[in-house]
Amino acid sequence: MTTDFRAQLRRQIDLEDEQRALGASRYQARALPWKVEAGSIDEEANLPPGHQLLKLATKPVAETIEAFLAEVCERKAGRHHRAVDFLLLLDSTEVAYLTTRVMVNLCMAQTLLQTAATRVTEALIENLEFKSFREMNRKGYKGFMKAQEARGYSRQRKAAVKKLFHSEGCAIEVSSEEKVSIGTKCMELVIDATGFFSLEKVRRANGFAYSLRPTETLQDWFDKQHARCALLDPINMPMVVRPRRWRSPTYGGYLTPRHGNRFIKQRNHAYHVEVRNMDLSKVYDSVNHIQDSPWVINTRVLEVMEQVWADGTSLGGLPQREDDPIPAKPEDIDTNEEAKLKWKRDAAEVYTANAERTSARMSMHSGLWVARRFADESAIYYPHELDFRGRVYPIPVFGPSPQGCDWQKALLQFSEGLPLGLEGFRWLCIHVANLFGVDKVSFREREQWVTDNLPALLDSAEDPLGGQRFWTTADSPYSALAALFELADAVRMEDPTAYVSRVPIALDGSCSGIQHFSAMLRDAEGGEAVNLLPSETPQDIYMRAAGKAQAIADATPFITYKVKKADGVEEDVTIPNPWMGGMVKRGIAKRPTMTFCYSATRFGMGGMIVQTLKEMDRELAAKGQGPYLGGADNYHCAMWLSHVIFSSISETVPAAAKAMEWLREAAKVAAEGGLPLWWTTPMGLPILQEYKAQKGERVEVHWHGQRVRMMVQKDTEDLDGRAQANGVAPNFVHSLDAAHLQAVALRCKHEGIKHLAMIHDSFGTHAANTARLSSILRDTFVEQYEGDVLGEFYEELKEQLGEELAAKLPEPPKSGDLDLNLIRKASYTFA
Repeated sequence: MTTDFRAQLRRQIDLEDEQRALGASRYQARALPWKVEAGSIDEEANLPPGHQLLKLATKPVAETIEAFLAEVCERKAGRHHRAVDFLLLLDSTEVAYLTTRVMVNLCMAQTLLQTAATRVTEALIENLEFKSFREMNRKGYKGFMKAQEARGYSRQRKAAVKKLFHSEGCAIEVSSEEKVSIGTKCMELVIDATGFFSLEKVRRANGFAYSLRPTETLQDWFDKQHARCALLDPINMPMVVRPRRWRSPTYGGYLTPRHGNRFIKQRNHAYHVEVRNMDLSKVYDSVNHIQDSPWVINTRVLEVMEQVWADGTSLGGLPQREDDPIPAKPEDIDTNEEAKLKWKRDAAEVYTANAERTSARMSMHSGLWVARRFADESAIYYPHELDFRGRVYPIPVFGPSPQGCDWQKALLQFSEGLPLGLEGFRWLCIHVANLFGVDKVSFREREQWVTDNLPALLDSAEDPLGGQRFWTTADSPYSALAALFELADAVRMEDPTAYVSRVPIALDGSCSGIQHFSAMLRDAEGGEAVNLLPSETPQDIYMRAAGKAQAIADATPFITYKVKKADGVEEDVTIPNPWMGGMVKRGIAKRPTMTFCYSATRFGMGGMIVQTLKEMDRELAAKGQGPYLGGADNYHCAMWLSHVIFSSISETVPAAAKAMEWLREAAKVAAEGGLPLWWTTPMGLPILQEYKAQKGERVEVHWHGQRVRMMVQKDTEDLDGRAQANGVAPNFVHSLDAAHLQAVALRCKHEGIKHLAMIHDSFGTHAANTARLSSILRDTFVEQYEGDVLGEFYEELKEQLGEELAAKLPEPPKSGDLDLNLIRKASYTFA
């Protein structure tokens, strides 16, 4: 081991210590046990601005609590709020601190009211239990607190503490309903005292609910603070040495021990015991190869991004710095119920958009800080882990990321470059065209598009902010800018093919879920729609779905939907169909089609269409134009179209639809016997799907004089049959695309391709190696489906069900006649 390498190891260990210090050590002065974190989620309140905010808020909140209790105690007669007796057991300052702290942590995530209220009460209970423990066993308490400083407070540790409290006789048990009621009252008092929080009514799949949100005052507080304000505890950042190789389910990734370090994120303890004795060597090797890819910060992109952010603009799709104003209330809001309802919908949309921007701004702040923090490193690495389906994810989630959004990916490039070569230069040009959305035409046409637009492309690279800014018109602006920097550098050289390139070139699947279902069922019709067959130009399943839906819309001159009037009576409303005449665009059908194989429902697809219409209307409004549907109700029109698109997709890929339905039926049979689903991927990774049923109980509380009804969910030991049935198709196909990605990584390792950028169904490497990667992608895809994947799932499930239940299991759909070997010749399968 060289001296330089020892120094790098020391730096990495110091960096991991720093990451912990940025989180767990922010509050060193913890004289009272009630300052111990209330739960495993501890975000904004742990950071310096949050610390200061708590100092400012605790006193006025405590005074409000004391005034409330004094008023209740003086009243004596009548029923007291159920929170009163509990709050009398606690110091008002403690209640004020803990309640405000929990609310600060949860409001940025727009947590549902009942969840936030439960967390508040649990924090107060824990505080009271600690105090009781200290009074009953001072020696044990002192030893515990000393050990606590070294161990931290993980979820497992918290469970152990609760067990200790039970044995000491100081545990406090409160029902779920009481937790919601007590916490709700505490939150109401904080809102009255500070004005930092609000409750907003939000639409849910089964009705309406209340969400805890920050007010503009609180948003401004955090927006103005240091970039680290948005970082979580612990703060997982890139590494400056290669990650520790995964060799077991709990050993790998970062160098120093971490609580809850798991290769596979699966909550079932028995699963981890089982996989400990399994041969997962292929899976480990594939993930290790992915996380061995060395990266560096793309400082040219970072400098442009920092300048745009400093200027306060949203150029290139960065988060909007200012919130949109809430629409003014109509003058006749008290007498015009229809106008009132419309204003509420419009205001709710603005509230939601502003909340999303707040989160995006915080992500941007932290991202730029992390990027600058690592800008001078010669190589950085991303340790990876698996979710329960086997999908591969980088552990660091803040800042530059191989799997992030456009600006996060654009901040990264491979640490080592490779000369383009003639083929690599071609792929760089194709990559540029793809990033500008020119990806529905042949490769040759994409190359020609770059040639035709070369002056504007070079201008973007030479003067990104002062020139024509053509790069900002790309679908992925900052990734496009990163590629254009390289393209400009290459064409300036006497021999462009000699340019040493570092930008990852991405090859994306065509509606990946349908590709996998079509291959496993040898479905030629579906396969042809998603580019599994050779063709001169790429097929576009989104356009096919849109075209079929458009034909139905054009044959339906009127649509009817139900509207609830102010008196609660529903009436039919019939309007001219706004989707006629070419209004069902590809972009409108894209999200529903993309999620079809992941068990998206018609209602869910309707929500996707509503979101797309909002985005389109926002763009049109910026140009001074009216809404896309000309003022027709977006929600009801979207719901009508969602049924049409669902049918159109089912007709386009019938085999995939049959496979999904069969998987749902199989899951129902297993759930009938109380059995979870367990299957093995082609890479040998066992997958466990186990959704527990929850029991809902209605709780009624009063908030600011209004009655609020909520459902409190309780976990049971039973399986949720509906969740098992709805989840199996997306989880099964995700486990298969994960297996394919792992197989690709392993093949790349064997063939000497050392740099990979992997995102589930998107695969990247150097431009010089892209042609070889393209072949590897198709070869491994064919090899995965040469066997009967669905049949193997069927046989594996029969063994688990037993004879009686297995007899109820329908046989899987029959395979078609697709020749898988044709995929090897299909250039646009991954393009």
